Amino acid sequence: MKRFIVLVAFAGLIILSYIPIHNASNATRLVGGRYQDLTVVLDAGHGGRDGGAVSASGILEKDVVLQVTRKVETHLRLAGFNVVLTRDGDYDLAPAGAKKRKNPDLNRRAEIFNTQESENTIAVSIHANATTKPDWKGAQTFYDPILLENQQLAGAIMQSMGRNIAQNREAKPISNILILRKSTVPTALVEIGFLSNPDEAKKLNQTAYQEELAYAIFEGILYFLDNPVE
Repeated sequence: MKRFIVLVAFAGLIILSYIPIHNASNATRLVGGRYQDLTVVLDAGHGGRDGGAVSASGILEKDVVLQVTRKVETHLRLAGFNVVLTRDGDYDLAPAGAKKRKNPDLNRRAEIFNTQESENTIAVSIHANATTKPDWKGAQTFYDPILLENQQLAGAIMQSMGRNIAQNREAKPISNILILRKSTVPTALVEIGFLSNPDEAKKLNQTAYQEELAYAIFEGILYFLDNPVE
């Protein structure tokens, strides 16, 4: 009788090991709970004729953000995500022959965000900042407040920046950025630093620091997915 009870208990443990445990503290936003069920669209800002911000030493935003974007892509793919890049080279997304290229370029990027086959899609647009004040420095995330998940994604990435590269800021709402306004999926815009700051521009051009930034963005995406606000 005792042997029978032990066998039943052991069988019960085996069965229970196959039953998924749902916990609000680590619930996932993904259908099925697998990262491969989700598409992350990574948007390296600018490209082609549009170099974006430029440092005093000639470092171009379009080059730096593409390098960081590719590093984020590597982390995501190794974790099993489906990743889409809006650009993987030095070009913009405006139609060939378009004289005014900025808005058509941004509209096309938002269209890529919104038309993925997966119903589980998030987007991260990566940029570098510049200002007339050369002492300004540091990363910053932005979101359109139209979606709560925009705030949650931008906040998760900003918090990860704080943990990984000591950035003491909060995600900021902004409503006049076309690519954020037109996105219908959870989207965050990440400014990785100021090219107008000579010291930070030098760091942004270094592979090791780019890797730190990329990992912080990657970790922020994971935190957003694994810690939904109920």
